[in-house]
Amino acid sequence: MMYKTRARRDAFLILYQWDMKGEPIQALAEEYISTKGIPLQEQRRYIRKLVRTFAEHASEVDKLVGELSEKWHIDRVGYVEKNILRVALVELLYMSPKNYKPVVFDYVRMAHRYAGKKGALFVNGILGRVLRERLGLQD
Repeated sequence: MMYKTRARRDAFLILYQWDMKGEPIQALAEEYISTKGIPLQEQRRYIRKLVRTFAEHASEVDKLVGELSEKWHIDRVGYVEKNILRVALVELLYMSPKNYKPVVFDYVRMAHRYAGKKGALFVNGILGRVLRERLGLQD
């Protein structure tokens, strides 16, 4: 299901734009999908689901990122790491994937690509805590 990996990246990029521009998130998602010409219907559907679910739970997700970031306020977390975590937490906590490992792997790899090694370590640490403390799973 390579389309989910791509949809995760796309949702992160949409949230990043939203965080920088402050424009309505659903409009940004539709503009992004249209501009990129995403051909797979499954990928477009998954992008919309990730973005919509974030919009529904944004305050809860941001509060959780702040709590899990060693009491850092959400505004102190880097834009890249913050928006990767937002999408990851939405998927892990509200969309209940059948297998958590590939989901976490995708987000950590994404963090490594866009935020470097330190960013990837930070994202991995937060997601590991979510798996253990919120979902009762082992890494």
